Amino acid sequence: MEQYEAPNEVGGLPPQSVPPSQESWLTKKRGVRDVWFWVFLGLLLVFGLEVWLLFRSLFVATMVTSSSMEPTLLRGDALLVRRIRYTPENPPERGDIVFFCDPVTKKDWLVKRVVGLPNELVTILMGQVFINGVPLEEPYIAQIWRDDFGQWFVPPGHVFVLGDNRAHSNDSRDFGPVPFELIEGKVVFRYFPLERAGRIPPANARLGTSGVRQPWQR
Repeated sequence: MEQYEAPNEVGGLPPQSVPPSQESWLTKKRGVRDVWFWVFLGLLLVFGLEVWLLFRSLFVATMVTSSSMEPTLLRGDALLVRRIRYTPENPPERGDIVFFCDPVTKKDWLVKRVVGLPNELVTILMGQVFINGVPLEEPYIAQIWRDDFGQWFVPPGHVFVLGDNRAHSNDSRDFGPVPFELIEGKVVFRYFPLERAGRIPPANARLGTSGVRQPWQR
């Protein structure tokens, strides 16, 4: 005798699927939305990390801790330094403000202005700077320090740096020319305080006698 499995029916009607409740549908939708949120957040964090690493590879931040660069830079100014690998083929430019490791301590960092370039003879006479005997025009100097004398030869691969506030600066007059390998880069931007924030303007330092009075004429 053949046997049959009893149909799973109610009242002889075929079984019907029960539609999902409104609460279940909303829960699934919310779950998918939460997944995309975390995916977006993860991508945003990865992108932010890449931007930060790129920024760190191109720039370094520092703060002025002395008065040696007044009036151009004041104590407490926060600066951005563009990293530059200087070479004999790509030396710093005269008038650039550079950020470098102290040649004496090898651990402190200094901010000074490039005055003398490789293979130049730098002479300071009563506060006036001469490059190979030619006076240097320095519009960024607020006050000449007349008690300043000396002569230095800048060897290849080095620069001669001075603070704009000559009377209160530890610079190449004390530790000599600075080798390229100690220079981290060029100061390009001041971002604090906000009222003085902006790009560091070109120095406009140039050689020549136009508008320059000799020390004995002052």
